[in-house]
Amino acid sequence: MKGSREVWLERDEALSAGATVLVSSPLARGAATLLAHSGDSLVWILLAVVLWRLGTGRWAQAGERILLTTGLTLIISTLLKTCVQRPRPTGKNGLFYLSIDQHSFPSGHAVRIGGLWVVLPGLLPLWGTAALLLWGLSVVLSRVALGLHYVSDVAAGLPIGAAAGLALLMII
Repeated sequence: MKGSREVWLERDEALSAGATVLVSSPLARGAATLLAHSGDSLVWILLAVVLWRLGTGRWAQAGERILLTTGLTLIISTLLKTCVQRPRPTGKNGLFYLSIDQHSFPSGHAVRIGGLWVVLPGLLPLWGTAALLLWGLSVVLSRVALGLHYVSDVAAGLPIGAAAGLALLMII
């Protein structure tokens, strides 16, 4: 008889595998790949440095917050991945990521996005906050649809990142 953990993992795997139908066409797959990479650490670090060094006022402050959040969430997600060591979904979809990071839980992209959702809205206009929310949801969904993560990886990553963002706001 299967334990509750095994049943839960099977359901998570089945739900995650079902999401791959969202990127069955080459166009959808290409768009999802672009979205998935728009959440990469390097993209956000470069954006942060440009805003922080070249921006003024709220833009410079946003750059500083992005840089701090990206660094903190990278540390947190790496430590958690090292402890949990859940393998990424099987298949050819995540070969690039497997060469960099073999573990899926929690999604580092989701942790980063959760943190950004907390630290940036006070600096953005309402439309910017809405765009950040929609972009973040699109990124985490694309990561599951591409077979790079399980649903639970991103579902857990978002609140972990939000907690990191709250902690960061308390000290800056």
